[in-house]
Amino acid sequence: MINFIDKLKLPFRKDKELFSSLYSILGFYPRDIAIYKQALSHSSNALQTESGKRLNNERLEFLGDAIIEAVTSDIVYRHFDKKREGFLTTTRSKLVQRDTLNKMAQEVGLDKLVRTGGHQSGHNSYIGGNAFEAIVGAVYLDRGYKYCMWFLKSRIIAAHLNLNDVAKKEVNFKSKLLEWAQHNRLGIEFISNDPGKGAATSETPTFLATVMIENVECGKGNGFSKKESHQNAARETLIMLNANKQKIAEILKSKEQRTAMEAELISVPPRVSDGKRHSRPKRRNSAPQRAQNGVRENVVADTKTPQVNALLQSAKACTDNIGLTTNNEPPVSSGGENEKGNRKRNYNKRRRKPARDAADNAQTHQKSRDAIIAEAENKAFNK
Repeated sequence: MINFIDKLKLPFRKDKELFSSLYSILGFYPRDIAIYKQALSHSSNALQTESGKRLNNERLEFLGDAIIEAVTSDIVYRHFDKKREGFLTTTRSKLVQRDTLNKMAQEVGLDKLVRTGGHQSGHNSYIGGNAFEAIVGAVYLDRGYKYCMWFLKSRIIAAHLNLNDVAKKEVNFKSKLLEWAQHNRLGIEFISNDPGKGAATSETPTFLATVMIENVECGKGNGFSKKESHQNAARETLIMLNANKQKIAEILKSKEQRTAMEAELISVPPRVSDGKRHSRPKRRNSAPQRAQNGVRENVVADTKTPQVNALLQSAKACTDNIGLTTNNEPPVSSGGENEKGNRKRNYNKRRRKPARDAADNAQTHQKSRDAIIAEAENKAFNK
């Protein structure tokens, strides 16, 4: 990949030191040095063009991230030719994660070439990973995909990484911790602070995450992103739980107290009134009353004609003789057969004969009484 023409031009170039440094990292000389300058410019110390436009490496970082993922997918696919898709995805994520890119930037010396503001000196590891992605994006624009493949495969992975060791490395500590907590039915929570927007200074905000298991504080972790802080906190928690058995006992005791409280809460629910009255409706006063013998009693109003009243009294006497009455008192027994009939009616009343029989008897008696009263009224008015 060495271009001897570019090497001969080196003594006459304006940025000889930058060309030499990039050659030692990339393995070839850049053609468009302006793209690489932009890739090495952090947003805290952006380049300014002649037109006044400020440039930084964020757009190149976006492009390089996609190129790195595509190249590593090709490399992992060809190296592990008998592995399944899940294994390949996990291995690729380990290669392109932030910690790996930061480590590569430090080992090749790329972090020393990044232009940053005065407040960024404490975060070079974080900025180095972003610059690494931006450099790959610059190589793609300057030389194409072929040079990106050669750079990552020959200059990075072959020289600084072992794919078999990377595949065996545990990196998702949060997933391991969550699986352990779920297996033991433990409540777990990751609490992250709000680092602010960092508007007052150009410093990159840091996140602090705390792991709470059954309301017991177990581990803390810092990171330049919420995801990174969660991973670091989970890693510290796993280390602490394996070394401190008393902490596990404290967690189990807290769980026991929580489950006891939950058991009390779901014991017996209190009774609640639905606001409805479940009682039988009262009889209307205007409804005809039912006599003790099961026959409805019609209330006969007093008439103005004395003759009519006399005939009605006669009709009442006739109905009493056939077992009907117009008052609430039962018919008076005269002994013998009437007394036997009364006992039978009382027995039927206690037994509560079907409503159909009672209705038929009532209808029959009512017709007899109505006929007698009607006949008496006709005689009275005819006179």
